[in-house]
Amino acid sequence: MNIKSFKVERWLNTYENDADYEMAETDARPFTLKELLELGDFNNLEKQLLSIKLGYNPTTGSEKLKETVASLYQHNARIENVLITTGAIEADYHIINSLVNKGDTVIVQFPTYQALYSTAEARGAKVKYWRMKPENGYELNIDKLKELIDKKTKLVVLNIPNNPTGAVINEVQLKTILKWAEEQDFYVLCDEVYHELELIKGVVPPYGRSLSKRAISVGSMSKAYGLSGLRLGWIVGPKEIVQKCWEGKDYTTISNTPLSDFLATFALINREKIMQRNLTIARKNFKTLLMWFKQHEYFFDYIMPKVGVLCFPKLKNIPLTSKELCEKIFNEKKLLLVPGECFDMPGHLRIGFGGDSKNFNICLTILSDYLNRNFRNN
Repeated sequence: MNIKSFKVERWLNTYENDADYEMAETDARPFTLKELLELGDFNNLEKQLLSIKLGYNPTTGSEKLKETVASLYQHNARIENVLITTGAIEADYHIINSLVNKGDTVIVQFPTYQALYSTAEARGAKVKYWRMKPENGYELNIDKLKELIDKKTKLVVLNIPNNPTGAVINEVQLKTILKWAEEQDFYVLCDEVYHELELIKGVVPPYGRSLSKRAISVGSMSKAYGLSGLRLGWIVGPKEIVQKCWEGKDYTTISNTPLSDFLATFALINREKIMQRNLTIARKNFKTLLMWFKQHEYFFDYIMPKVGVLCFPKLKNIPLTSKELCEKIFNEKKLLLVPGECFDMPGHLRIGFGGDSKNFNICLTILSDYLNRNFRNN
């Protein structure tokens, strides 16, 4: 399988270790292990953690973790519908690798995270892009999707909410897509790793798998939960697809560490406390970023997200490509941003705002000073 270079991951790997400041990360502010354990009985949890044997974990995940994950998806998930993976990226890879063959049609919401379409392209699928346009506020036109569906459609891939734009499909749209899937015999991959980070209440639809058995939901401890270091995600889908993905996992990661399994189970049980903390940070930074954009409309056309911790503004009045701008800012200020070229959308920046609020304000000040000094009234 000849797969394309992963643009955004290569960009981050090239620069992030040398960055002094960064607005490129895509997660809620990471927890320390101490902060996480303090959500429960710290001393008891510490004893349990220290007693874990560092051997192989069950390859599909522990029963307790699978039960906890399944409980998120109401009546459409039991433990046999769950496979624990090494992050959402392994989940997405195995789903596409297991389902898609040469000649199949795969329809992908675009722009989006490259893992959601490059694997299908490498499998020989005909990949069609359901495009979100900034001039339309990144709103999705469901009639355009209907036009893309053909008799060879095997999979529709949705990112709910979307990376990099923060756009979100509403409940009526999602139910309509799932109805089409049931009628026309294709599956819908719902990558929902930002699902809980609802900046504006009431805009996120239910998990795809909770609505239909033609949905395959993917989740993760990384983005919304601020626990990317656990490297733990999951698939929730039809039993036969979970079995196929399990067969693929035997050839990749085999199993997750029992440490991550234990901590993920604890975190999911305490998800309300985690999300209260993460949403407080995200909403504060969201307000700061909105005010900042209003002060810098000379440089940006922007659409604020409704969910998640990502924004994808378009540059204006800057005589550089977005990649050139990011390179110059990094070389001069050690400030890391992600250019739109990493998403085949030149002229944009992906800005992450889920991190520490003090550091985020510093980054905005650095970016503001750089833009005003170099490009204001040029």
